[in-house]
Amino acid sequence: MTTEDSLSATVLPAPASAPPHALPAEDVLTILGSGPDGLTAADAAARLAEDGPNELVDRGGTPGWRILLAQLRQVMVLILIGAALLSLVLGKLLEAGAIGAIVVLFAILGFLQEHRAERAIAALRAMAVAVVKVTRDGRLVEVPASHLVRGDRVMLEAGTVVPADMRMVEVADLRIAEAALTGESEPVVKATAALPHHADGADVPLGDRTCAAFRGTQVAAGRGVGVVTATGMDTEIGRIADLLQEVEGGATPLQARLDRVGVQLAVLGMAVAAVVAGLGLLAGETPADLALTAISVAVAVIPEGLPAVVTFTLAIGAQRMLRRQTLIRSLPAVETLGSTTVICSDKTGTLTENRMTVVHLWTSEGHGTPTDLADQPVAAAALAAGALCNDADAPSEPGAELVGDPTETALVAAAAATGIDVRELRRQAPRVAERPFDADRKRMSTVHAPLGTAGGALALLAPDVAIAVVKGAGEQVVARATAVQTQAGPSPLDASGRDALVARADAMAAEGLRVLGIAWRPLAGGAGDLAHAEDDLVLLGLVGIIDPPRQEVAEAVATCRAAGIRPVMITGDHPLTARAIAAQLGIGDEHAPVVTGADLQAMTDDELDRVVATAGVYARVAPADKLRVVAALQQRGEVVAMTGDGVNDAPALKRADIGVAMGITGTDVSKEAADVVLRDDNFATIVAAVEEGRTIYDNLRRFVSFAVAGNIGKILVMVGWPLALLLTGTVSAETAVALLPLQLLWLNLMTDGLLGLAMGFEPTEPDAMRRGPTPSSAGLWHGGLGRRTVWVGLLVGALALGVGLVALSAGNPAWQTMMFTTIAFAQVFQALGSRSATASVFVTPLTTNRVLLGVVPAVVVLQLLALATPLAGLLGLVPLSLVQLGVCVGLGAVVLLALEVAKATRVRGGG
Repeated sequence: MTTEDSLSATVLPAPASAPPHALPAEDVLTILGSGPDGLTAADAAARLAEDGPNELVDRGGTPGWRILLAQLRQVMVLILIGAALLSLVLGKLLEAGAIGAIVVLFAILGFLQEHRAERAIAALRAMAVAVVKVTRDGRLVEVPASHLVRGDRVMLEAGTVVPADMRMVEVADLRIAEAALTGESEPVVKATAALPHHADGADVPLGDRTCAAFRGTQVAAGRGVGVVTATGMDTEIGRIADLLQEVEGGATPLQARLDRVGVQLAVLGMAVAAVVAGLGLLAGETPADLALTAISVAVAVIPEGLPAVVTFTLAIGAQRMLRRQTLIRSLPAVETLGSTTVICSDKTGTLTENRMTVVHLWTSEGHGTPTDLADQPVAAAALAAGALCNDADAPSEPGAELVGDPTETALVAAAAATGIDVRELRRQAPRVAERPFDADRKRMSTVHAPLGTAGGALALLAPDVAIAVVKGAGEQVVARATAVQTQAGPSPLDASGRDALVARADAMAAEGLRVLGIAWRPLAGGAGDLAHAEDDLVLLGLVGIIDPPRQEVAEAVATCRAAGIRPVMITGDHPLTARAIAAQLGIGDEHAPVVTGADLQAMTDDELDRVVATAGVYARVAPADKLRVVAALQQRGEVVAMTGDGVNDAPALKRADIGVAMGITGTDVSKEAADVVLRDDNFATIVAAVEEGRTIYDNLRRFVSFAVAGNIGKILVMVGWPLALLLTGTVSAETAVALLPLQLLWLNLMTDGLLGLAMGFEPTEPDAMRRGPTPSSAGLWHGGLGRRTVWVGLLVGALALGVGLVALSAGNPAWQTMMFTTIAFAQVFQALGSRSATASVFVTPLTTNRVLLGVVPAVVVLQLLALATPLAGLLGLVPLSLVQLGVCVGLGAVVLLALEVAKATRVRGGG
């Protein structure tokens, strides 16, 4: 059921238990024991003692030590701690210290991430007001906002922040900006009339509660008096604070995948250590050497550089994203963006410009944009009149930022865009009287001195008498019009003509436009005839205003769809507006109904599960509704990015896999609850960040495959060597161990360390945004990466094992050094061949990864230094001849050749 349907539902007298907005103001005052004189000081003190202070309460989060302990229980961290302990046993103090530093870094990052909810609650508290004006004992006094109680009469004025939830009992042109709480893009005009109570029990959405004011919102204009109906945690913001503290964040897709890889590596490490120990026992190794070798192999299985490379690569991605206007507040969020399958976006300011704009003007001469009609006299008169009956500042110079109500600044900007000098216009036709806008009339009227002969844009109007100019809701102005302005003069308007104009206004409203009517009439009695200023009007035109979509967003939405990401709009704005913007941007199915907050509240969880699978637009939603939609999408296995800028968005931002806050319009609460902050508040920036996230994920997979393949090669050497010697009967104490512990450490530092870090700088793959997102259920090895990792590792190990066995059989004392060197060069060539899964290394310029371009020669030089300097003695190496070195390099190049053949085969086969 749409909002429009719900408003037409059966209306019943509100029961005594109805919410305050459904009761007459007098009844609310009676229930709360208040009146024109407010509460007595004694009553206020008693209620304060009973209800507690008007403050947000921290329900008691997880103690810091438990948050820290939770970080140390992650699988990869436990494996690293074990590796550090094993390194200490082996006497490798440097390696143990490096691993320990990585563990500390991971723990700190996780600890800071978990504290975000507490910072969000602190930001909510910061929205409190210091002192407020309250009527007590019949006198207007100032009291601390924390001392407000139910029943207090509070004075609201322009610029003040509403200190508690309240029912309005007096208003004078009161407009409250509620975007932070409801997402409504315009200030809400407040009234005192009770809202209808519906037979189906559905409550009125927050954005439509025109007789209520909410804590944390700001008075944009006018003044009013409200009676406090809720304080502290019972307010709408208090409920949001409760939601924030109830929401628990889950592991990111990357963390889950790394945990699975960690378990796999731990099992593999223990299994390999047991096999090596058994073979060593058969080979006659001493117990001390046996233990040392087994532990070394177990440590070698774990790519110690993985957490460092993950952190480093994510940090690089964060820097790249910053250059694309995306501030990363949580490093894992970098990769999570790349896994996103659904982007739930707020409308105002993210999909739209957050600037009300006149996009359509209808007059008796035609219709179109203001600039389309700039040369038509009636259109010019309509725009000029809209700028006169207007409290917004006139622009001091072309392009200057306008100050005032968004609707009124839109009218001034439209007039200025067609060449009207608004300052000069107002000088020529000064305002001499006015009737301000109010919610009951839905109109504003101003009276201006006679125009004389310098009518300018208003030349069609009466030059010798005062004129009244009226603007207001389209149907209200049309209803009071008796003529339509034409170039020849006013043309009488009959009932059928009036019905046609109402239909025209309805059609514009159906396109999501806010429709205003602009009219005028001569006042023969001058300014004193103000009482009749809104009678017998001459309609100048109908104006359609909307917060238009950003120009670049439609293309970004199309990119999302091509990348397998479903964009969804979730807004507190009106359903018609939401539908119109969504249709222009290509979000959702234009024939599908807009799901409203009232619809969501009436749905069971099973019904919601079916709706979220296809729904593209949600409107008039409350904070709990947003949270429920995000949770339902996650339940279906979606990786959800949620954008928002208001207090109302904070719980959903925290619950989403990736919370994206607005940097310009966003509240501190939303920023603290989010993982990412957009510096330009632009949906297109999110899409750019998704592309960057996919690049990061590709680079991480590339490194993990590279490191694990190298480790498989080393394992094959360590296990296959003693097994081959036992089978041939050539085993001895001197030849029992294929590679020494320090040699394994050196290889890990060169490959997992330097080469692995350089892989984090690879640029975006050409097809990054033309393929679907990685399913959250998919492991790190999906898409054939696991198979490729295994065969590359086996190839590296087989080449090293083969050269060692040939050298040993020939009596060459350099057999171990040749295995060591072959593995080193094989991984150098493997790094070059792993830059892309499809593109040949010969067509992928090295200059696109300048870091790798520098690291590869550095690793080669270090490897040669290890062979030709005193470092060789420390590592247990012997000198190699040029021929032997050439053989090792040539065998390493075989890995590159094999990778290139595999790419070519895959491309030809379409795989």
